[in-house]
Amino acid sequence: MTNIILCGGAGTRLWPLSRAASPKQFVDLLGGPTLFERTVRRNAPVAERWIIVTGAAHRDLAAAQFAAAAPAGAAVDYILEPIGRNTAPAIALACLALPADEAVLVTPSDHEIRDADAYLRAARTALAAARAGKLATFGLEPSYPETGYGYIEAAGPFEGRAAIAGAETPVLGVASFREKPDRATAESYVEAGRYYWNSGMFAFTAGAFLEELERHQPAMLAAARKALAGAPVQADRTRSILRGDMEAIPADSIDYALMEKSDRGAVVPCSIGWNDLGSWDAIYEIRAKDGQANAADTHLLPITASGNLVISSGKRVVLIDVDELLVIDTPDALLVTRRGRSQDVKNAVETLKAGGEEDKALL
Repeated sequence: MTNIILCGGAGTRLWPLSRAASPKQFVDLLGGPTLFERTVRRNAPVAERWIIVTGAAHRDLAAAQFAAAAPAGAAVDYILEPIGRNTAPAIALACLALPADEAVLVTPSDHEIRDADAYLRAARTALAAARAGKLATFGLEPSYPETGYGYIEAAGPFEGRAAIAGAETPVLGVASFREKPDRATAESYVEAGRYYWNSGMFAFTAGAFLEELERHQPAMLAAARKALAGAPVQADRTRSILRGDMEAIPADSIDYALMEKSDRGAVVPCSIGWNDLGSWDAIYEIRAKDGQANAADTHLLPITASGNLVISSGKRVVLIDVDELLVIDTPDALLVTRRGRSQDVKNAVETLKAGGEEDKALL
Protein backbone atom coordinates (compact mmCIF):
# COMPACT_ATOMS: atom_id res chain seq x y z
CA MET A 1 0.00 0.00 0.00
CA THR A 2 1.16 3.53 -0.81
CA ASN A 3 0.50 6.47 1.48
CA ILE A 4 0.07 9.63 -0.62
CA ILE A 5 0.75 12.59 1.67
CA LEU A 6 -0.49 15.97 0.47
CA CYS A 7 1.72 18.84 1.65
CA GLY A 8 0.42 21.80 -0.28
CA GLY A 9 -1.27 23.84 2.46
CA ALA A 10 0.00 27.28 3.42
CA GLY A 11 -1.42 27.44 6.97
CA THR A 12 -1.73 31.23 6.98
CA ARG A 13 -4.11 31.16 9.96
CA LEU A 14 -1.17 29.95 12.06
CA TRP A 15 1.08 32.91 11.25
CA PRO A 16 3.68 33.91 12.44
CA LEU A 17 4.93 30.37 13.11
CA SER A 18 3.59 29.02 9.81
CA ARG A 19 5.25 30.81 6.88
CA ALA A 20 5.60 30.30 3.14
CA ALA A 21 9.07 28.83 3.66
CA SER A 22 7.91 26.51 6.46
CA PRO A 23 4.12 25.96 6.43
CA LYS A 24 2.29 24.51 9.41
CA GLN A 25 2.83 20.84 8.58
CA PHE A 26 6.60 21.29 8.90
CA VAL A 27 6.78 23.32 12.15
CA ASP A 28 6.47 22.25 15.78
CA LEU A 29 2.99 23.30 16.86
CA LEU A 30 2.28 20.75 19.57
CA GLY A 31 5.61 20.33 21.32
CA GLY A 32 7.32 17.37 19.70
CA PRO A 33 7.29 15.92 16.18
CA THR A 34 5.86 18.12 13.43
CA LEU A 35 2.45 17.34 11.96
CA PHE A 36 4.14 15.94 8.85
CA GLU A 37 6.32 13.65 10.94
CA ARG A 38 3.30 12.51 12.94
CA THR A 39 1.49 11.70 9.68
CA VAL A 40 4.36 9.53 8.47
CA ARG A 41 4.60 7.68 11.78
CA ARG A 42 0.84 7.20 12.00
CA ASN A 43 0.66 5.47 8.62
CA ALA A 44 3.85 3.41 8.91
CA PRO A 45 2.00 0.32 10.27
CA VAL A 46 -0.05 0.02 7.05
CA ALA A 47 2.17 1.59 4.37
CA GLU A 48 4.95 -0.05 2.35
CA ARG A 49 5.87 3.10 0.45
CA TRP A 50 5.10 6.80 0.28
CA ILE A 51 4.57 9.48 -2.33
CA ILE A 52 4.95 13.02 -1.00
CA VAL A 53 3.26 15.72 -3.09
CA THR A 54 4.56 19.11 -2.04
CA GLY A 55 5.73 22.48 -3.27
CA ALA A 56 9.03 22.71 -5.08
CA ALA A 57 10.46 24.88 -2.28
CA HIS A 58 9.73 22.29 0.41
CA ARG A 59 11.32 19.15 -1.02
CA ASP A 60 14.45 19.21 1.17
CA LEU A 61 12.44 20.06 4.29
CA ALA A 62 10.03 17.19 3.63
CA ALA A 63 12.88 14.78 2.88
CA ALA A 64 14.71 15.61 6.13
CA GLN A 65 11.57 15.19 8.22
CA PHE A 66 10.57 12.00 6.39
CA ALA A 67 13.97 10.50 7.15
CA ALA A 68 13.52 11.37 10.83
CA ALA A 69 10.02 9.84 11.05
CA ALA A 70 9.87 6.89 8.64
CA PRO A 71 11.09 3.33 9.18
CA ALA A 72 14.69 2.79 8.10
CA GLY A 73 14.96 2.21 4.38
CA ALA A 74 11.38 3.30 3.65
CA ALA A 75 10.66 3.80 -0.05
CA VAL A 76 9.59 7.35 -0.85
CA ASP A 77 9.09 9.39 -4.00
CA TYR A 78 8.47 13.13 -4.32
CA ILE A 79 6.24 14.96 -6.77
CA LEU A 80 6.98 18.67 -6.72
CA GLU A 81 4.31 21.15 -7.76
CA PRO A 82 5.49 24.60 -8.92
CA ILE A 83 2.02 25.95 -8.07
CA GLY A 84 -0.93 24.43 -6.23
CA ARG A 85 -3.95 23.22 -8.22
CA ASN A 86 -5.90 21.76 -5.28
CA THR A 87 -6.21 18.14 -4.19
CA ALA A 88 -7.64 16.36 -7.25
CA PRO A 89 -4.68 17.14 -9.55
CA ALA A 90 -2.19 16.34 -6.78
CA ILE A 91 -3.76 12.93 -6.23
CA ALA A 92 -3.99 12.31 -9.98
CA LEU A 93 -0.27 12.93 -10.45
CA ALA A 94 0.55 10.47 -7.67
CA CYS A 95 -1.84 7.78 -8.91
CA LEU A 96 -0.47 8.05 -12.45
CA ALA A 97 2.95 7.12 -11.03
CA LEU A 98 1.60 3.85 -9.56
CA PRO A 99 0.39 0.49 -10.85
CA ALA A 100 -3.36 0.43 -11.39
CA ASP A 101 -3.94 -2.22 -8.70
CA GLU A 102 -1.95 -0.38 -6.02
CA ALA A 103 -4.08 0.51 -3.00
CA VAL A 104 -3.46 4.06 -1.81
CA LEU A 105 -4.25 5.92 1.37
CA VAL A 106 -4.49 9.67 0.78
CA THR A 107 -3.88 11.83 3.85
CA PRO A 108 -3.33 15.51 4.55
CA SER A 109 -0.07 16.32 6.31
CA ASP A 110 -1.37 18.96 8.69
CA HIS A 111 -4.01 17.26 10.87
CA GLU A 112 -3.68 15.69 14.30
CA ILE A 113 -5.20 12.32 15.26
CA ARG A 114 -5.09 11.31 18.91
CA ASP A 115 -6.52 7.79 18.85
CA ALA A 116 -3.96 5.86 16.82
CA ASP A 117 -5.59 2.46 17.36
CA ALA A 118 -9.01 3.63 16.17
CA TYR A 119 -7.38 5.33 13.21
CA LEU A 120 -5.56 2.17 12.14
CA ARG A 121 -8.77 0.14 12.36
CA ALA A 122 -10.50 2.71 10.16
CA ALA A 123 -7.55 2.80 7.76
CA ARG A 124 -7.49 -0.98 7.36
CA THR A 125 -11.24 -0.94 6.74
CA ALA A 126 -10.94 1.86 4.17
CA LEU A 127 -8.18 -0.07 2.39
CA ALA A 128 -10.38 -3.20 2.34
CA ALA A 129 -13.10 -1.08 0.70
CA ALA A 130 -10.52 0.24 -1.76
CA ARG A 131 -9.51 -3.28 -2.76
CA ALA A 132 -13.22 -4.02 -3.32
CA GLY A 133 -13.31 -1.25 -5.93
CA LYS A 134 -14.71 1.55 -3.76
CA LEU A 135 -13.59 5.14 -3.37
CA ALA A 136 -13.60 5.25 0.42
CA THR A 137 -13.54 8.31 2.63
CA PHE A 138 -13.21 8.62 6.38
CA GLY A 139 -16.40 10.02 7.93
CA LEU A 140 -15.68 11.61 11.29
CA GLU A 141 -18.45 11.20 13.84
CA PRO A 142 -19.43 14.80 14.70
CA SER A 143 -19.05 15.72 18.35
CA TYR A 144 -20.87 19.05 17.93
CA PRO A 145 -22.66 20.99 15.15
CA GLU A 146 -19.61 22.42 13.39
CA THR A 147 -20.35 24.92 10.62
CA GLY A 148 -16.79 25.08 9.25
CA TYR A 149 -16.65 21.56 7.81
CA GLY A 150 -18.35 19.82 4.93
CA TYR A 151 -20.50 16.79 5.76
CA ILE A 152 -21.06 13.37 4.22
CA GLU A 153 -24.56 11.92 4.34
CA ALA A 154 -24.26 8.14 4.69
CA ALA A 155 -26.55 5.54 3.17
CA GLY A 156 -27.04 1.99 4.44
CA PRO A 157 -24.19 -0.48 5.00
CA PHE A 158 -22.84 -2.76 2.31
CA GLU A 159 -24.36 -6.17 3.01
CA GLY A 160 -24.67 -9.62 1.42
CA ARG A 161 -22.69 -10.01 -1.78
CA ALA A 162 -21.77 -6.31 -1.61
CA ALA A 163 -20.20 -6.63 1.86
CA ILE A 164 -16.59 -5.53 2.19
CA ALA A 165 -14.29 -8.48 2.87
CA GLY A 166 -11.69 -7.78 5.55
CA ALA A 167 -13.42 -4.69 6.95
CA GLU A 168 -12.77 -4.27 10.68
CA THR A 169 -15.40 -1.57 11.17
CA PRO A 170 -18.67 -0.75 9.33
CA VAL A 171 -18.58 0.54 5.75
CA LEU A 172 -21.54 2.62 4.59
CA GLY A 173 -22.67 3.89 1.23
CA VAL A 174 -22.64 7.59 0.37
CA ALA A 175 -25.97 9.32 -0.14
CA SER A 176 -24.57 12.83 -0.67
CA PHE A 177 -21.88 15.34 0.12
CA ARG A 178 -23.04 18.55 1.80
CA GLU A 179 -21.38 21.95 1.85
CA LYS A 180 -20.50 23.77 5.05
CA PRO A 181 -23.89 24.32 6.72
CA ASP A 182 -25.37 27.10 8.79
CA ARG A 183 -25.85 26.48 12.50
CA ALA A 184 -29.42 25.19 12.32
CA THR A 185 -28.56 22.80 9.48
CA ALA A 186 -25.48 21.54 11.32
CA GLU A 187 -27.61 20.86 14.39
CA SER A 188 -30.07 18.88 12.26
CA TYR A 189 -27.19 16.84 10.81
CA VAL A 190 -25.88 15.90 14.24
CA GLU A 191 -29.39 15.02 15.45
CA ALA A 192 -30.07 12.85 12.39
CA GLY A 193 -27.09 10.62 13.18
CA ARG A 194 -26.22 9.75 9.57
CA TYR A 195 -24.02 12.73 8.75
CA TYR A 196 -20.26 12.77 9.22
CA TRP A 197 -17.57 15.41 8.99
CA ASN A 198 -15.61 15.16 5.76
CA SER A 199 -12.04 14.49 6.88
CA GLY A 200 -10.18 14.87 3.58
CA MET A 201 -8.74 11.33 3.91
CA PHE A 202 -9.42 8.71 1.25
CA ALA A 203 -8.55 5.17 0.15
CA PHE A 204 -8.89 3.60 -3.30
CA THR A 205 -6.76 1.84 -5.85
CA ALA A 206 -4.83 4.05 -8.23
CA GLY A 207 -6.71 2.51 -11.14
CA ALA A 208 -10.16 3.07 -9.64
CA PHE A 209 -9.39 6.73 -8.99
CA LEU A 210 -8.09 7.25 -12.54
CA GLU A 211 -11.07 5.41 -14.06
CA GLU A 212 -13.46 7.74 -12.26
CA LEU A 213 -11.37 10.77 -13.19
CA GLU A 214 -11.53 9.70 -16.84
CA ARG A 215 -15.29 9.38 -16.48
CA HIS A 216 -15.97 12.68 -14.75
CA GLN A 217 -12.93 14.93 -15.41
CA PRO A 218 -11.25 13.75 -18.63
CA ALA A 219 -9.57 17.10 -19.28
CA MET A 220 -7.99 17.06 -15.84
CA LEU A 221 -6.70 13.52 -16.33
CA ALA A 222 -5.28 14.26 -19.77
CA ALA A 223 -3.47 17.35 -18.50
CA ALA A 224 -2.13 15.51 -15.44
CA ARG A 225 -0.89 12.65 -17.62
CA LYS A 226 0.95 15.14 -19.86
CA ALA A 227 2.43 16.89 -16.84
CA LEU A 228 3.76 13.69 -15.32
CA ALA A 229 5.20 12.56 -18.65
CA GLY A 230 7.12 15.84 -18.79
CA ALA A 231 8.67 15.22 -15.38
CA PRO A 232 10.88 12.11 -15.49
CA VAL A 233 12.07 10.56 -12.24
CA GLN A 234 15.41 12.01 -11.12
CA ALA A 235 18.17 10.16 -9.29
CA ASP A 236 16.77 11.33 -5.94
CA ARG A 237 13.34 9.82 -6.79
CA THR A 238 11.87 13.26 -7.44
CA ARG A 239 9.61 14.41 -10.27
CA SER A 240 9.50 18.19 -10.76
CA ILE A 241 6.37 19.22 -12.67
CA LEU A 242 6.95 22.01 -15.18
CA ARG A 243 5.08 25.20 -14.37
CA GLY A 244 3.32 25.43 -17.73
CA ASP A 245 2.16 21.83 -17.46
CA MET A 246 0.87 22.42 -13.94
CA GLU A 247 -0.98 25.55 -14.97
CA ALA A 248 -2.73 23.56 -17.71
CA ILE A 249 -4.34 21.18 -15.19
CA PRO A 250 -7.83 22.36 -14.15
CA ALA A 251 -7.79 23.20 -10.44
CA ASP A 252 -10.35 21.47 -8.24
CA SER A 253 -10.70 19.53 -5.01
CA ILE A 254 -11.23 15.77 -5.01
CA ASP A 255 -14.66 16.33 -3.44
CA TYR A 256 -15.97 18.61 -6.17
CA ALA A 257 -14.14 16.98 -9.05
CA LEU A 258 -14.89 13.37 -8.23
CA MET A 259 -16.36 12.23 -4.93
CA GLU A 260 -19.62 14.15 -5.33
CA LYS A 261 -20.10 12.67 -8.82
CA SER A 262 -18.94 9.06 -8.44
CA ASP A 263 -21.31 6.17 -7.70
CA ARG A 264 -18.44 4.15 -6.19
CA GLY A 265 -18.22 6.12 -2.96
CA ALA A 266 -18.10 4.54 0.50
CA VAL A 267 -17.72 6.07 3.94
CA VAL A 268 -15.98 4.56 6.96
CA PRO A 269 -17.47 6.13 10.10
CA CYS A 270 -14.86 6.68 12.79
CA SER A 271 -14.05 8.53 15.98
CA ILE A 272 -10.29 8.99 16.02
CA GLY A 273 -9.58 12.13 18.04
CA TRP A 274 -9.21 14.22 14.86
CA ASN A 275 -8.42 17.92 14.77
CA ASP A 276 -7.57 19.89 11.64
CA LEU A 277 -5.60 22.43 13.74
CA GLY A 278 -6.85 25.25 11.59
CA SER A 279 -6.34 28.06 14.10
CA TRP A 280 -4.44 29.03 17.22
CA ASP A 281 -7.60 28.39 19.21
CA ALA A 282 -7.51 24.78 17.97
CA ILE A 283 -3.85 24.52 19.01
CA TYR A 284 -4.76 25.78 22.49
CA GLU A 285 -7.50 23.18 22.86
CA ILE A 286 -5.25 20.25 22.02
CA ARG A 287 -2.07 21.20 23.90
CA ALA A 288 -1.41 20.15 27.50
CA LYS A 289 -2.35 22.71 30.16
CA ASP A 290 -0.79 23.72 33.47
CA GLY A 291 -2.69 24.23 36.70
CA GLN A 292 -3.90 27.63 35.50
CA ALA A 293 -5.16 26.26 32.15
CA ASN A 294 -2.24 27.83 30.31
CA ALA A 295 -0.96 25.94 27.27
CA ALA A 296 2.66 26.92 26.94
CA ASP A 297 6.25 25.86 26.52
CA THR A 298 8.74 26.06 29.37
CA HIS A 299 9.46 29.76 28.82
CA LEU A 300 6.19 30.99 30.38
CA LEU A 301 6.09 32.46 33.87
CA PRO A 302 2.40 33.06 34.67
CA ILE A 303 1.51 35.35 37.55
CA THR A 304 -2.26 35.33 38.16
CA ALA A 305 -2.64 34.53 34.47
CA SER A 306 -4.85 31.76 33.13
CA GLY A 307 -6.22 30.27 29.93
CA ASN A 308 -3.39 31.57 27.75
CA LEU A 309 -1.54 29.97 24.84
CA VAL A 310 2.13 30.94 24.72
CA ILE A 311 4.63 29.70 22.13
CA SER A 312 8.03 31.33 22.54
CA SER A 313 11.10 31.51 20.34
CA GLY A 314 13.27 31.23 23.45
CA LYS A 315 12.47 34.39 25.37
CA ARG A 316 11.17 34.23 28.93
CA VAL A 317 7.51 35.29 28.71
CA VAL A 318 5.96 36.73 31.87
CA LEU A 319 2.18 37.20 31.95
CA ILE A 320 0.70 39.20 34.81
CA ASP A 321 -3.01 39.41 35.45
CA VAL A 322 -4.08 38.58 31.90
CA ASP A 323 -6.34 35.77 30.78
CA GLU A 324 -7.24 33.97 27.54
CA LEU A 325 -4.55 35.46 25.33
CA LEU A 326 -2.73 33.98 22.37
CA VAL A 327 0.94 34.97 22.45
CA ILE A 328 3.00 33.59 19.55
CA ASP A 329 6.60 34.82 19.53
CA THR A 330 9.09 34.29 16.71
CA PRO A 331 12.47 35.99 16.17
CA ASP A 332 11.02 38.56 13.77
CA ALA A 333 7.31 38.81 14.62
CA LEU A 334 5.03 38.72 17.64
CA LEU A 335 1.31 37.94 17.58
CA VAL A 336 -0.89 38.86 20.53
CA THR A 337 -4.65 38.48 20.37
CA ARG A 338 -7.57 37.21 22.40
CA ARG A 339 -8.54 33.57 22.32
CA GLY A 340 -11.63 33.25 20.17
CA ARG A 341 -10.30 35.78 17.66
CA SER A 342 -7.60 33.66 16.04
CA GLN A 343 -9.57 33.37 12.78
CA ASP A 344 -8.75 37.06 12.32
CA VAL A 345 -5.06 36.19 11.88
CA LYS A 346 -5.75 35.69 8.17
CA ASN A 347 -6.78 39.37 8.03
CA ALA A 348 -3.39 40.33 9.46
CA VAL A 349 -1.69 38.19 6.82
CA GLU A 350 -3.65 39.92 4.06
CA THR A 351 -2.61 43.30 5.48
CA LEU A 352 1.04 42.22 5.46
CA LYS A 353 0.69 41.04 1.85
CA ALA A 354 -0.51 44.50 0.88
CA GLY A 355 2.37 46.19 2.72
CA GLY A 356 5.93 46.97 1.78
CA GLU A 357 8.83 44.59 1.31
CA GLU A 358 9.56 44.55 5.04
CA ASP A 359 6.03 43.33 5.76
CA LYS A 360 6.02 40.80 2.91
CA ALA A 361 9.29 39.35 4.21
CA LEU A 362 7.37 38.18 7.31
CA LEU A 363 5.08 35.88 5.29
